Order: sequence, then C-alpha cells, then structure tokens
Amino acid sequence: MQIRRAFPHPMLRKAVRLFEERCVDLGSEVLSWPVPARPHQILDIHLAQPYTVRIKGGLAKSSPETFFVGPQTAPRARIFLSGRVHVFTILFQPAGLNRLTGIDMRSLVNEAPVATDILGRSGSGLGDAIRAAPDFVARVRAAEHWLGARLSGRAASDEAINFSSRLLVATSGQMRIDHLVRRSGLSASQFQRRFANQVGITPKSYGRLIRFDKALVARRNAPERSWTDLLHDLGYFDQAHFIREFHMFAGISPTGFRGDWENVFLPGND
Repeated sequence: MQIRRAFPHPMLRKAVRLFEERCVDLGSEVLSWPVPARPHQILDIHLAQPYTVRIKGGLAKSSPETFFVGPQTAPRARIFLSGRVHVFTILFQPAGLNRLTGIDMRSLVNEAPVATDILGRSGSGLGDAIRAAPDFVARVRAAEHWLGARLSGRAASDEAINFSSRLLVATSGQMRIDHLVRRSGLSASQFQRRFANQVGITPKSYGRLIRFDKALVARRNAPERSWTDLLHDLGYFDQAHFIREFHMFAGISPTGFRGDWENVFLPGND
C-alpha cells in the first residue's frame, strides 16, 4: 500500500495533525481488518471505491464517499477493501474537530456521520475540491484552503484543552490528569467538562485509548518483541490490567493479535 503524508501549514496545526493518503490496487483480493477502539478524529474522502463496513455483525454496507469518524471507545466494526482503494484522510488534533465545527464531540463518539450531516453543503464542496485535484500535493493545498477559510470564521480554540489533549498524545497517554488540571488554571470539574465537550471523552479515557493505540502499533511494527517489553515501555506495570484493557478495546486477548489484525492501520501511525 502506498502511503503519503504531509503536515499542515503552521496556521492550521492547532486544528489539524496530518494529511494522509493511501492507495492500493487489490484487484479481486479482499483485505479485511477489525476496527479496535481508537482515539482518532478523522475525515475520510474516498477517491476510488469506498470501503465496505460491517457494524456489530450486521449487514456489510458501502461507506459514504466523504465522512467523519469520531473517537471509538469499543470494537464495533470490520472493514473490507477490494478493487482500487484510494482514500484521502485529514487527521485532526484532539480538539480540532470541535474547533472546526463547534459540535459537542460527545455526539460523535462511536459514530461515523456523512460529512454533510456535520458541515452542511460545504462538506460536499470539500469533497469535490479534493477529488478534482490532480495529485496529493494539490489535494493537501485544496484541503488547507478549505480548512483555512472555515477556521477563520470561528472563535479561537480553548487553549487549555488544546494544549492538554495534545500533551496526552505526545506522552502516549502517560501524563497525570491532576497535573494537566493544575496547568490549565481550571477547576477539576471545569476541566473535565470542557475536555469531554471538545475531545468527546474524559481525559482519563482519552489517555487510556492513546496508550492502547500505541501498544497496538508497537506490537504490529515489532512482532518479535514480547508484550511484556512493549508494555513496560508504555507504562503498563500490571499485565492483568492490560489484558482487561485489550478485551475491552479490541474484543480479543493480546495473543489473538494476529491474522486479520496484521492489516489494521491507523492514521498517522504506520
């Protein structure tokens, strides 16, 4: 699979982490993977054949051409790819999607709405601009132009939550929440409420998802390393606790992380 990535213009970096594009021609082969819980907030724009998605064991359906994916707190879906796959992804900062749309992010947890449901007609305009661009560089420029225009009309983001949530990402979820609260200048209840509104989930839950996401990526990228070594690096000191987390967030035990799970990809982590 061909993967391209680009960082956004500095003016956009408080809202957008990364632009990413994946392209592969699978022919008649079917590539599949389960979707574990994950902290990411993304916008996917399909440039070729959309994914097929099965939610909670239901009927498999074609995904929309342009859609958001909010934070996922439990394993709910399985994705199937075939034919020509070409998808452009915008990976947002933890509070970036709230900054862009003003939406209470709690409403997007475990959801994947069509872009126009959140953005209105301008969602179609963004998708059309990306698809009309001739190459990845031009698609990034088109996305930056649209995002810049959209963000310029919105109030500045809550810097306390923006900084705290990004610090959790930078530290793989290992920053103490009470330390973040003290740095924010907010009361504990204010911090919790604003964080949930702008990120979608509580800071503690967000940190857990980030750390779990990092564990999956580390194991997939270094399958020869033992879980014990990886967990120590990520600050897990209780293996039994990690096993419980794995069941909660992936629906399997750590020893089941093989087979189709080898196909799992998460934006910005490959």
